[in-house]
Amino acid sequence: MKQHLFLFGLVALFTSPLAHGEITSDLSHPIPMIVDTDADLDDMMAILYLLKSPRASIKAITTVGDGMSRWEYGAKNISNLLELAGRSHIPVAYGAKKSLSPAGSFPKEWRDEADAVRGIKLPLNPVQPVRVSATDLMVDLIMNSPNKISLFCMGPLTNLAIAMDKTPAIKDNIDQLYIMGGVILSPGNIEGKPQGFRNTTAEYNIFLDAKGAFDVFNSGVPITLIPFDVVEQVPITKAFFDRLSKNRKTPSANFVYEVIKPFSKMHIRFKDYFRDSLAAVVMTHPEIATFRTLNLTINMRKGPEYGRVMMTKRGAPIKVCTEVDADAFYNIFLETLNLPENIKQNHTESR
Repeated sequence: MKQHLFLFGLVALFTSPLAHGEITSDLSHPIPMIVDTDADLDDMMAILYLLKSPRASIKAITTVGDGMSRWEYGAKNISNLLELAGRSHIPVAYGAKKSLSPAGSFPKEWRDEADAVRGIKLPLNPVQPVRVSATDLMVDLIMNSPNKISLFCMGPLTNLAIAMDKTPAIKDNIDQLYIMGGVILSPGNIEGKPQGFRNTTAEYNIFLDAKGAFDVFNSGVPITLIPFDVVEQVPITKAFFDRLSKNRKTPSANFVYEVIKPFSKMHIRFKDYFRDSLAAVVMTHPEIATFRTLNLTINMRKGPEYGRVMMTKRGAPIKVCTEVDADAFYNIFLETLNLPENIKQNHTESR
């Protein structure tokens, strides 16, 4: 009986309404940030949004090879995406090839699709990824930034964990770490039986490098987590697709149209969601979200709950996004994707 009451309390804790905008951010200036990604198509949509948003200023993009896209493809695809968006000179760096705690990988067909950008043609960027590693680029930018810098992570946290271990001092110049990943109360998304167990409690971004996630969670850096629980509030709907199909004035908006087109036709059979795109909008517009501070840790014990994000009194305090205004998300996402590039440049310069 006590266990049932405890679980009921957790549900109430996670779903109870709170005031929007608990996280306070100075949005009078664009947020200087490094984007760390495993180069999935959903990551690409989020990156295009951030490139357009007047509230974001991407200083570099680092890719990680133990997530969705394979190491040799991720950085090249992201570089070509920058060419599509007219931002070809933003530095892109190759990151870690292997997880700090190997636990399997995404299904092969998913990785093949990401590597090929699902057949969507991207222009070739004449600017090649930089020669330094992702971790070295992270350390250099963070340590030499005149203002604290934020990180936006959309894949396994391997790069950041290595950077923090290599140069612990970077923690002092990180303003906020935004992580898209993990689940708190909803089912996980792990396919098959990696490690010989069926895992229904973990999410891939955390699961694929649980040690990296554990180290980052316990780093002392302020963290905002956008878990899969809240992603379920922003499905890819036919209504949004229809709006986008009639209002795609930029290459960025058209790319998103091409990405979600298959899901708009299959929405009756199954649902997919805006994951990283939601996290990007929450990062730049925290006023559309509700947050709760929870003490969280990562389960490192091999078994059916390996990589699970757990609430515990001994866990690190993490700000968790628990609810979003879905209509506001759809509106901000679409409007920002359609902003002319000169609008952002003028807006940024005025700040």
